[in-house]
Amino acid sequence: MIFSNILVPFDGSELAMKSLEKAIEFAKLDRTVKVTALHAYQLPIKRVPDAIFNPVKNMIMEDAHATIEPAKKKLEVISEQSEAMIVEGAPIKVILEKAEELNCDVIIMGSRGLSGIKEFLGSISHYISQHSPIPLLLIK
Repeated sequence: MIFSNILVPFDGSELAMKSLEKAIEFAKLDRTVKVTALHAYQLPIKRVPDAIFNPVKNMIMEDAHATIEPAKKKLEVISEQSEAMIVEGAPIKVILEKAEELNCDVIIMGSRGLSGIKEFLGSISHYISQHSPIPLLLIK
């Protein structure tokens, strides 16, 4: 098999779903292939009292769980080794760290068309394509 351990950053978008579906296609070719759907979320810097911060944190966590739920359902059709996970942190950092930690051999993620200020600032997929030590398959 070309890939044995696939990481799919998952934000709930249409391109994230297409990326996950592509990873599942690879996994269906070989039941030993592991697919990990990863949702990274970032909490705001805590500069307010707990009474204000905790409700915001809870809303972000609820959103993270709701976001990853479709990925969990999609992954049910393949190997027991596959999983969906939620990790707190900057998405760029989390994606690269988890790819290494999980010993992934490819990252499959969506590519977005960039223009204007977004291209100047860069995107997550662009950054990953420039800094990932493992292959990256971008889905359009």
